[in-house]
This record gives sequence, C-alpha cells and structure tokens, in this order.
Amino acid sequence: MNGQQHPSHSVHVFNMGKMRIKLCRGWITRAREIYSTSMQLCGVRSDGTAAAKQLFWQPRKGLSFVLPFDSNRERNAAAVLARKYAFDCNVSVLIPIT
Repeated sequence: MNGQQHPSHSVHVFNMGKMRIKLCRGWITRAREIYSTSMQLCGVRSDGTAAAKQLFWQPRKGLSFVLPFDSNRERNAAAVLARKYAFDCNVSVLIPIT
C-alpha cells in the first residue's frame, strides 16, 4: 500500500460493484471508492520475464494498492469488469493493460 509492502496473512476481497470498488479484509474495509476519472487501474509485472498477474489500483491521489491475482486471466477480467461498470456510470477509468 502506497509503495510500502505490508505483510498480510489473510485474504483480502476485491469487490467491484456497479457503483464502486471496495477492498476488504474480513469486516475491515481498506478502501471504498466510487468510480471517478482520477481512479487508475493497470497491470503490473514483478519482473521483465514474468507474466503480469498484479493489478495496480489508485482509487484517489495519495492512496494506491498492488493486488496480486492467481492468473493473468483473472487480472484482465477484473480490469474489464471495472471498465464496464465505470462506463455504466459515465466515467472513463484509466486502464492500460500491459
């Protein structure tokens, strides 16, 4: 989070709804943001040879997360779904997938 690695031994839930994106761990909500033009989603690679299985999410200025997924397909599906929901809210979210 915000460029620092915080160890976590629990599963976080990345929930994309029709009106907002939410990141939770159990009952604790880390971030909950409505779709906006300042929001960014993009794929990231851990090194040059590995497949991109991570998603960089910046819901607003000063808050960012790198979220790992099990596969490249899951990461791409999350980005496409977020783009669809944001478009339904008349918002263009920056989603460069690499």
